[in-house]
Amino acid sequence: MTQINEDDIALAAEYVLGLLDVATEVTVEARITVDAVFAKEVEAWRTRLQPLLVSDVEPSPHLWAAIETSLPPTSSQDLGSEKLTFWRTLTGISVSAAAILGILLLQKPVTEPEVSKPTPLIAALSSDNGAASLTASYDSSTGRMVILPVSLDTGKLYPELWIIPADGQARSLGIVAQATPTTVIIPSDMRQYLASGGTLAITPEPEGGAPEGKATGPVIASGKIAKL
Repeated sequence: MTQINEDDIALAAEYVLGLLDVATEVTVEARITVDAVFAKEVEAWRTRLQPLLVSDVEPSPHLWAAIETSLPPTSSQDLGSEKLTFWRTLTGISVSAAAILGILLLQKPVTEPEVSKPTPLIAALSSDNGAASLTASYDSSTGRMVILPVSLDTGKLYPELWIIPADGQARSLGIVAQATPTTVIIPSDMRQYLASGGTLAITPEPEGGAPEGKATGPVIASGKIAKL
């Protein structure tokens, strides 16, 4: 369980509104299952945004009385009650439009061509004793990987992420944060190694990463890459 911060609050709101890409959404859903504080924040946003799901929002009767009171006296050019009716209608349309917009934001597309988005890849990294735990999601269409540490502590060293494909050679994907999500754009020449069946691993390394691209610390967490 983690402490909630402003970034977490914004992330929870974006998730509820359906504004996240597939890879980030998968990571958020994985976090919800293990982080009760974050899950509570997501539920709080669902509660706050629930009024947007109302199909027809009727303004309070007191509102119309206040509008009528604030209107200037009618003249020969005014339309009297017809003018007020027009503004009531326009306001009603605006409120309904806002409600419809909220519904569209909260709903996911009903159908999407399967070919439009490659199948996301995900990995759950952990240690044998459970002391370290992370999740990673990868969107091959953008080369974007999101790493979410659930439990990770490398002391004064820095956690470095590695991809170990079928050839068994570990290749560095860079340093990741110990307590907050890290987004990595995988270099184009490395994307060929990100495939189902490969392994992601974490080793503690000195500042700046492993010297000459070779790990110096032990593997403290690892997990297989799989299709979602």
